[in-house]
Amino acid sequence: MTSEEERLTSGQAWEDWCDRLKGVGRSILAEGFPDSPRERAEGFRWLTRLVTHATQLEVEAGDSLHPFFIKYETPHNQWGGPNPDNLYLRTNIDPGASYRVWADVTGVRQAIISINEGDMQLGEFGVFSEHSLDELEVDADGLLELWISPEERPKNWLPANPKGRLLTIRVYQSDWERDAAPVFHIERVGAEGEPRPPIGPADMARALDRAATWVERTAVFWNGYTSHFQDRATPNVAAPAGSTPGGADNILYGSCFWELDDGEALLLECDRPDATYWGLTTHTLGWLESGDFADRQTSLSHEQMHVDADGRFRVVVAHEDPGVPNWIDSEGRRRGMLVYRWVWANDNPEPTSRVVELGELRSQLPDDHPSVSPEARRAALSRRREAAWNRFL
Repeated sequence: MTSEEERLTSGQAWEDWCDRLKGVGRSILAEGFPDSPRERAEGFRWLTRLVTHATQLEVEAGDSLHPFFIKYETPHNQWGGPNPDNLYLRTNIDPGASYRVWADVTGVRQAIISINEGDMQLGEFGVFSEHSLDELEVDADGLLELWISPEERPKNWLPANPKGRLLTIRVYQSDWERDAAPVFHIERVGAEGEPRPPIGPADMARALDRAATWVERTAVFWNGYTSHFQDRATPNVAAPAGSTPGGADNILYGSCFWELDDGEALLLECDRPDATYWGLTTHTLGWLESGDFADRQTSLSHEQMHVDADGRFRVVVAHEDPGVPNWIDSEGRRRGMLVYRWVWANDNPEPTSRVVELGELRSQLPDDHPSVSPEARRAALSRRREAAWNRFL
Protein backbone atom coordinates (compact mmCIF):
# COMPACT_ATOMS: atom_id res chain seq x y z
CA MET A 1 0.00 0.00 0.00
CA THR A 2 1.39 3.40 -0.98
CA SER A 3 1.70 6.26 1.48
CA GLU A 4 -1.25 8.09 -0.13
CA GLU A 5 -3.42 4.97 0.06
CA GLU A 6 -2.48 4.60 3.72
CA ARG A 7 -3.33 8.27 4.40
CA LEU A 8 -6.83 7.69 3.05
CA THR A 9 -7.62 4.28 4.48
CA SER A 10 -6.33 5.25 7.92
CA GLY A 11 -8.50 8.38 7.94
CA GLN A 12 -5.51 10.72 8.06
CA ALA A 13 -6.32 12.34 4.69
CA TRP A 14 -9.81 13.17 5.96
CA GLU A 15 -8.47 14.58 9.22
CA ASP A 16 -6.00 16.69 7.27
CA TRP A 17 -8.87 17.94 5.09
CA CYS A 18 -10.93 18.89 8.15
CA ASP A 19 -7.98 20.59 9.84
CA ARG A 20 -7.26 22.63 6.71
CA LEU A 21 -10.90 23.73 6.52
CA LYS A 22 -10.71 24.85 10.16
CA GLY A 23 -7.76 27.00 9.15
CA VAL A 24 -9.72 28.47 6.27
CA GLY A 25 -12.46 29.52 8.69
CA ARG A 26 -9.89 31.29 10.85
CA SER A 27 -8.33 33.01 7.84
CA ILE A 28 -11.40 35.11 7.00
CA LEU A 29 -11.47 36.42 10.58
CA ALA A 30 -8.13 38.14 10.04
CA GLU A 31 -7.66 41.90 9.99
CA GLY A 32 -8.68 43.44 6.69
CA PHE A 33 -11.61 41.12 6.02
CA PRO A 34 -15.21 42.37 6.26
CA ASP A 35 -16.28 41.98 9.86
CA SER A 36 -19.85 43.17 10.37
CA PRO A 37 -22.30 40.49 11.57
CA ARG A 38 -23.94 40.36 8.13
CA GLU A 39 -20.60 40.13 6.35
CA ARG A 40 -19.36 37.40 8.69
CA ALA A 41 -22.51 35.38 7.99
CA GLU A 42 -22.03 35.86 4.25
CA GLY A 43 -18.35 34.98 4.54
CA PHE A 44 -18.96 31.64 6.22
CA ARG A 45 -21.75 30.88 3.77
CA TRP A 46 -19.25 31.69 1.01
CA LEU A 47 -16.83 29.13 2.43
CA THR A 48 -19.49 26.43 2.18
CA ARG A 49 -19.93 27.42 -1.47
CA LEU A 50 -16.19 27.18 -2.07
CA VAL A 51 -16.13 23.71 -0.54
CA THR A 52 -19.04 22.68 -2.78
CA HIS A 53 -17.25 23.84 -5.92
CA ALA A 54 -13.86 22.41 -4.94
CA THR A 55 -15.22 18.96 -4.12
CA GLN A 56 -17.36 18.88 -7.27
CA LEU A 57 -14.37 19.75 -9.43
CA GLU A 58 -11.66 17.71 -7.74
CA VAL A 59 -13.59 14.75 -6.28
CA GLU A 60 -16.66 14.21 -8.44
CA ALA A 61 -15.16 15.45 -11.73
CA GLY A 62 -11.53 14.86 -10.85
CA ASP A 63 -10.96 11.98 -13.27
CA SER A 64 -9.68 13.77 -16.39
CA LEU A 65 -9.88 10.55 -18.43
CA HIS A 66 -13.65 10.32 -17.81
CA PRO A 67 -14.67 13.98 -17.64
CA PHE A 68 -18.05 15.69 -17.41
CA PHE A 69 -19.01 19.34 -17.12
CA ILE A 70 -20.06 20.91 -13.84
CA LYS A 71 -21.94 24.19 -13.52
CA TYR A 72 -20.40 26.83 -11.33
CA GLU A 73 -20.90 30.53 -10.60
CA THR A 74 -24.58 29.84 -10.00
CA PRO A 75 -26.63 31.97 -7.55
CA HIS A 76 -25.59 29.56 -4.77
CA ASN A 77 -22.00 28.93 -5.88
CA GLN A 78 -20.06 32.14 -6.51
CA TRP A 79 -16.46 33.27 -6.38
CA GLY A 80 -14.19 35.61 -8.32
CA GLY A 81 -16.86 38.08 -9.43
CA PRO A 82 -19.05 36.03 -11.80
CA ASN A 83 -21.05 37.54 -14.62
CA PRO A 84 -24.76 36.78 -13.98
CA ASP A 85 -25.31 36.75 -17.75
CA ASN A 86 -23.05 33.72 -18.17
CA LEU A 87 -23.65 30.03 -17.78
CA TYR A 88 -20.24 28.74 -16.64
CA LEU A 89 -19.13 25.15 -17.28
CA ARG A 90 -15.80 23.47 -16.62
CA THR A 91 -14.15 20.09 -16.40
CA ASN A 92 -10.70 18.61 -15.88
CA ILE A 93 -8.82 17.37 -18.94
CA ASP A 94 -5.54 15.52 -19.48
CA PRO A 95 -3.18 17.48 -21.79
CA GLY A 96 -2.00 14.23 -23.37
CA ALA A 97 -5.47 12.90 -24.18
CA SER A 98 -7.96 13.69 -26.97
CA TYR A 99 -11.58 14.68 -26.42
CA ARG A 100 -14.77 15.24 -28.36
CA VAL A 101 -17.11 18.00 -27.13
CA TRP A 102 -20.58 18.52 -28.55
CA ALA A 103 -23.82 20.45 -27.98
CA ASP A 104 -26.92 21.64 -29.78
CA VAL A 105 -26.21 25.38 -29.83
CA THR A 106 -29.44 26.43 -31.53
CA GLY A 107 -30.52 29.74 -30.02
CA VAL A 108 -27.19 30.41 -28.29
CA ARG A 109 -26.23 34.06 -28.53
CA GLN A 110 -22.49 33.60 -28.02
CA ALA A 111 -20.00 31.52 -26.05
CA ILE A 112 -16.30 31.43 -25.21
CA ILE A 113 -14.53 28.07 -25.03
CA SER A 114 -11.00 27.93 -23.68
CA ILE A 115 -8.38 25.67 -22.20
CA ASN A 116 -7.02 27.10 -18.96
CA GLU A 117 -3.98 26.43 -16.87
CA GLY A 118 -6.04 26.78 -13.71
CA ASP A 119 -7.37 29.67 -11.63
CA MET A 120 -5.65 32.98 -11.01
CA GLN A 121 -5.89 32.57 -7.22
CA LEU A 122 -3.56 29.57 -7.67
CA GLY A 123 -1.14 31.70 -9.69
CA GLU A 124 -2.18 29.84 -12.85
CA PHE A 125 -2.98 32.53 -15.42
CA GLY A 126 -2.52 30.65 -18.70
CA VAL A 127 -5.38 30.78 -21.21
CA PHE A 128 -4.87 28.51 -24.24
CA SER A 129 -6.75 27.69 -27.46
CA GLU A 130 -9.57 30.15 -26.86
CA HIS A 131 -12.40 30.44 -29.40
CA SER A 132 -15.74 32.19 -29.56
CA LEU A 133 -18.75 30.28 -30.83
CA ASP A 134 -18.95 32.41 -33.98
CA GLU A 135 -15.42 31.31 -34.89
CA LEU A 136 -16.43 27.64 -34.96
CA GLU A 137 -18.33 25.62 -37.57
CA VAL A 138 -21.88 24.62 -36.62
CA ASP A 139 -23.88 22.26 -38.83
CA ALA A 140 -27.30 23.01 -40.31
CA ASP A 141 -29.07 21.33 -37.39
CA GLY A 142 -27.28 23.49 -34.82
CA LEU A 143 -24.83 20.79 -33.71
CA LEU A 144 -21.45 22.04 -32.56
CA GLU A 145 -18.71 19.40 -32.44
CA LEU A 146 -15.17 20.27 -31.49
CA TRP A 147 -12.01 18.38 -30.69
CA ILE A 148 -9.29 18.83 -28.09
CA SER A 149 -6.11 16.93 -28.81
CA PRO A 150 -2.32 17.23 -29.10
CA GLU A 151 -2.63 16.32 -32.81
CA GLU A 152 -4.20 18.71 -35.29
CA ARG A 153 -7.78 18.10 -36.42
CA PRO A 154 -9.31 19.43 -39.65
CA LYS A 155 -11.96 21.70 -38.05
CA ASN A 156 -13.09 23.04 -34.66
CA TRP A 157 -9.80 22.01 -33.09
CA LEU A 158 -8.53 23.30 -29.76
CA PRO A 159 -4.89 22.24 -29.49
CA ALA A 160 -4.02 20.74 -26.12
CA ASN A 161 -1.37 22.50 -24.08
CA PRO A 162 0.98 20.77 -21.62
CA LYS A 163 -0.13 23.25 -18.92
CA GLY A 164 -3.82 23.23 -19.80
CA ARG A 165 -5.82 21.09 -17.37
CA LEU A 166 -9.23 22.84 -17.34
CA LEU A 167 -11.73 23.20 -20.16
CA THR A 168 -13.96 26.22 -19.52
CA ILE A 169 -17.11 27.31 -21.36
CA ARG A 170 -18.90 30.63 -20.88
CA VAL A 171 -22.34 30.73 -22.53
CA TYR A 172 -23.69 34.27 -22.85
CA GLN A 173 -27.35 34.85 -22.05
CA SER A 174 -27.94 38.56 -22.46
CA ASP A 175 -31.68 37.90 -22.67
CA TRP A 176 -32.37 35.55 -19.77
CA GLU A 177 -35.83 34.61 -21.05
CA ARG A 178 -34.94 33.85 -24.68
CA ASP A 179 -31.26 33.00 -25.15
CA ALA A 180 -30.54 29.27 -25.05
CA ALA A 181 -28.32 27.61 -22.44
CA PRO A 182 -27.51 24.19 -23.90
CA VAL A 183 -26.17 21.04 -22.31
CA PHE A 184 -22.54 20.43 -23.32
CA HIS A 185 -21.13 16.91 -23.45
CA ILE A 186 -17.54 15.69 -23.41
CA GLU A 187 -15.99 12.28 -23.93
CA ARG A 188 -12.40 11.11 -24.19
CA VAL A 189 -11.60 9.65 -27.58
CA GLY A 190 -11.26 5.88 -27.16
CA ALA A 191 -13.38 5.79 -24.00
CA GLU A 192 -16.79 6.02 -25.67
CA GLY A 193 -19.34 4.20 -23.49
CA GLU A 194 -16.66 3.17 -21.00
CA PRO A 195 -17.82 3.52 -17.38
CA ARG A 196 -15.69 5.48 -14.97
CA PRO A 197 -13.62 3.17 -12.78
CA PRO A 198 -14.22 3.23 -9.02
CA ILE A 199 -12.24 5.91 -7.22
CA GLY A 200 -9.20 4.51 -5.44
CA PRO A 201 -7.79 5.47 -2.06
CA ALA A 202 -4.78 7.29 -3.52
CA ASP A 203 -6.94 9.21 -6.00
CA MET A 204 -9.30 10.25 -3.22
CA ALA A 205 -6.45 11.41 -1.01
CA ARG A 206 -5.02 13.52 -3.83
CA ALA A 207 -8.47 14.94 -4.65
CA LEU A 208 -8.99 16.03 -1.05
CA ASP A 209 -5.58 17.69 -1.03
CA ARG A 210 -6.29 19.55 -4.29
CA ALA A 211 -9.71 20.66 -3.09
CA ALA A 212 -8.31 21.89 0.23
CA THR A 213 -5.58 23.86 -1.54
CA TRP A 214 -8.16 25.45 -3.86
CA VAL A 215 -10.35 26.51 -0.93
CA GLU A 216 -7.40 27.85 1.07
CA ARG A 217 -6.08 29.97 -1.78
CA THR A 218 -9.49 31.20 -2.90
CA ALA A 219 -10.62 32.19 0.58
CA VAL A 220 -7.85 34.77 1.00
CA PHE A 221 -7.13 35.77 -2.58
CA TRP A 222 -10.22 37.75 -3.56
CA ASN A 223 -10.27 39.95 -0.47
CA GLY A 224 -6.70 40.99 -1.19
CA TYR A 225 -7.49 41.38 -4.90
CA THR A 226 -10.40 43.77 -4.35
CA SER A 227 -8.61 45.62 -1.54
CA HIS A 228 -5.66 46.29 -3.86
CA PHE A 229 -7.89 48.08 -6.37
CA GLN A 230 -10.12 49.70 -3.78
CA ASP A 231 -7.13 51.28 -2.04
CA ARG A 232 -6.11 52.89 -5.34
CA ALA A 233 -9.59 54.01 -6.32
CA THR A 234 -11.49 57.17 -5.49
CA PRO A 235 -14.89 56.26 -3.99
CA ASN A 236 -17.81 56.73 -6.39
CA VAL A 237 -15.52 57.51 -9.34
CA ALA A 238 -15.68 55.14 -12.32
CA ALA A 239 -12.43 53.72 -13.68
CA PRO A 240 -11.88 52.89 -17.38
CA ALA A 241 -12.19 49.28 -18.54
CA GLY A 242 -9.19 47.14 -19.43
CA SER A 243 -8.10 43.52 -19.79
CA THR A 244 -7.35 41.30 -16.78
CA PRO A 245 -4.58 38.68 -16.52
CA GLY A 246 -6.16 35.24 -16.38
CA GLY A 247 -9.37 36.46 -17.99
CA ALA A 248 -10.60 35.95 -21.52
CA ASP A 249 -8.68 37.95 -24.14
CA ASN A 250 -11.76 39.67 -25.53
CA ILE A 251 -13.25 40.97 -22.25
CA LEU A 252 -12.62 44.48 -20.92
CA TYR A 253 -13.40 45.01 -17.22
CA GLY A 254 -14.02 48.33 -15.47
CA SER A 255 -15.13 49.18 -11.95
CA CYS A 256 -16.51 51.80 -9.61
CA PHE A 257 -16.35 51.39 -5.82
CA TRP A 258 -19.36 53.00 -4.20
CA GLU A 259 -19.80 54.46 -0.73
CA LEU A 260 -23.41 55.49 -0.14
CA ASP A 261 -25.38 56.73 2.87
CA ASP A 262 -29.14 56.43 3.28
CA GLY A 263 -30.95 58.64 0.79
CA GLU A 264 -28.02 58.67 -1.65
CA ALA A 265 -27.57 57.06 -5.04
CA LEU A 266 -24.68 56.53 -7.42
CA LEU A 267 -25.56 57.75 -10.91
CA LEU A 268 -23.33 56.24 -13.59
CA GLU A 269 -23.61 57.43 -17.19
CA CYS A 270 -21.88 56.10 -20.30
CA ASP A 271 -22.14 56.00 -24.07
CA ARG A 272 -23.48 52.69 -25.29
CA PRO A 273 -20.46 50.48 -26.15
CA ASP A 274 -20.05 49.13 -29.66
CA ALA A 275 -19.82 45.57 -28.34
CA THR A 276 -21.45 42.22 -28.97
CA TYR A 277 -22.11 41.95 -25.25
CA TRP A 278 -21.96 44.45 -22.40
CA GLY A 279 -23.37 44.51 -18.90
CA LEU A 280 -22.97 45.71 -15.32
CA THR A 281 -23.11 43.87 -12.02
CA THR A 282 -22.33 44.40 -8.36
CA HIS A 283 -19.63 42.51 -6.50
CA THR A 284 -19.36 42.18 -2.74
CA LEU A 285 -16.16 43.23 -1.04
CA GLY A 286 -14.21 40.45 0.63
CA TRP A 287 -16.03 37.55 -1.01
CA LEU A 288 -16.36 38.98 -4.56
CA GLU A 289 -19.78 37.49 -5.13
CA SER A 290 -22.32 39.09 -7.48
CA GLY A 291 -25.05 39.46 -4.91
CA ASP A 292 -28.39 37.70 -4.89
CA PHE A 293 -28.70 38.10 -8.64
CA ALA A 294 -31.52 35.57 -9.08
CA ASP A 295 -33.88 37.41 -6.71
CA ARG A 296 -32.63 40.99 -6.90
CA GLN A 297 -31.68 43.28 -9.75
CA THR A 298 -27.99 43.35 -8.90
CA SER A 299 -27.03 43.19 -12.58
CA LEU A 300 -28.20 44.37 -16.00
CA SER A 301 -27.20 43.12 -19.42
CA HIS A 302 -27.45 45.24 -22.54
CA GLU A 303 -30.69 43.40 -23.37
CA GLN A 304 -32.14 44.36 -19.98
CA MET A 305 -30.82 47.92 -20.06
CA HIS A 306 -32.74 51.06 -21.03
CA VAL A 307 -30.69 53.33 -23.31
CA ASP A 308 -31.85 56.93 -23.61
CA ALA A 309 -32.50 58.70 -26.89
CA ASP A 310 -29.07 60.35 -26.77
CA GLY A 311 -27.36 56.95 -27.00
CA ARG A 312 -26.26 56.95 -23.37
CA PHE A 313 -27.33 54.62 -20.60
CA ARG A 314 -27.81 55.74 -17.03
CA VAL A 315 -27.53 53.29 -14.13
CA VAL A 316 -28.56 54.09 -10.56
CA VAL A 317 -27.04 52.16 -7.64
CA ALA A 318 -29.21 52.69 -4.57
CA HIS A 319 -30.35 51.00 -1.37
CA GLU A 320 -34.01 51.48 -2.25
CA ASP A 321 -35.90 51.34 -5.53
CA PRO A 322 -35.68 54.80 -7.17
CA GLY A 323 -38.36 53.94 -9.73
CA VAL A 324 -36.08 53.98 -12.79
CA PRO A 325 -35.49 51.08 -15.20
CA ASN A 326 -31.74 50.77 -14.68
CA TRP A 327 -31.76 50.43 -10.91
CA ILE A 328 -28.91 48.31 -9.53
CA ASP A 329 -29.89 47.06 -6.09
CA SER A 330 -27.09 47.62 -3.59
CA GLU A 331 -28.80 45.13 -1.23
CA GLY A 332 -28.37 47.78 1.46
CA ARG A 333 -24.56 47.63 1.25
CA ARG A 334 -23.03 51.00 2.06
CA ARG A 335 -19.84 49.94 0.33
CA GLY A 336 -19.50 47.76 -2.72
CA MET A 337 -18.12 47.36 -6.20
CA LEU A 338 -19.88 47.93 -9.52
CA VAL A 339 -18.21 46.15 -12.44
CA TYR A 340 -18.85 46.64 -16.14
CA ARG A 341 -17.80 44.34 -18.95
CA TRP A 342 -17.42 45.21 -22.64
CA VAL A 343 -17.01 41.93 -24.59
CA TRP A 344 -16.04 41.64 -28.27
CA ALA A 345 -15.88 45.43 -28.23
CA ASN A 346 -14.87 47.82 -31.00
CA ASP A 347 -14.54 50.75 -28.61
CA ASN A 348 -14.03 51.41 -24.91
CA PRO A 349 -16.31 54.20 -23.66
CA GLU A 350 -15.43 55.55 -20.24
CA PRO A 351 -18.29 55.97 -17.74
CA THR A 352 -18.72 58.98 -15.50
CA SER A 353 -20.29 58.77 -12.06
CA ARG A 354 -21.43 60.94 -9.20
CA VAL A 355 -23.42 60.72 -5.98
CA VAL A 356 -26.84 62.37 -5.98
CA GLU A 357 -29.60 62.69 -3.42
CA LEU A 358 -32.47 60.34 -4.22
CA GLY A 359 -34.89 63.26 -4.01
CA GLU A 360 -32.94 65.04 -6.75
CA LEU A 361 -32.35 62.02 -8.99
CA ARG A 362 -35.19 62.68 -11.42
CA SER A 363 -33.86 66.17 -12.15
CA GLN A 364 -30.51 64.61 -13.17
CA LEU A 365 -32.10 62.38 -15.82
CA PRO A 366 -33.43 63.21 -19.29
CA ASP A 367 -37.05 64.40 -19.38
CA ASP A 368 -38.15 61.31 -21.31
CA HIS A 369 -36.35 58.84 -19.01
CA PRO A 370 -38.98 56.21 -18.03
CA SER A 371 -40.40 55.53 -14.59
CA VAL A 372 -41.01 52.07 -13.12
CA SER A 373 -43.88 51.54 -10.66
CA PRO A 374 -43.54 49.24 -7.63
CA GLU A 375 -46.02 46.83 -9.27
CA ALA A 376 -44.00 46.72 -12.50
CA ARG A 377 -40.80 46.15 -10.53
CA ARG A 378 -42.26 43.18 -8.66
CA ALA A 379 -43.48 41.65 -11.91
CA ALA A 380 -40.04 42.11 -13.49
CA LEU A 381 -38.29 40.55 -10.49
CA SER A 382 -40.66 37.58 -10.62
CA ARG A 383 -39.80 37.00 -14.28
CA ARG A 384 -36.10 37.44 -13.46
CA ARG A 385 -36.24 34.75 -10.76
CA GLU A 386 -38.02 32.30 -13.05
CA ALA A 387 -35.53 32.89 -15.88
CA ALA A 388 -32.56 32.45 -13.55
CA TRP A 389 -33.75 29.13 -12.18
CA ASN A 390 -34.64 27.87 -15.64
CA ARG A 391 -30.98 28.39 -16.46
CA PHE A 392 -29.32 27.00 -13.36
CA LEU A 393 -31.54 24.09 -12.32
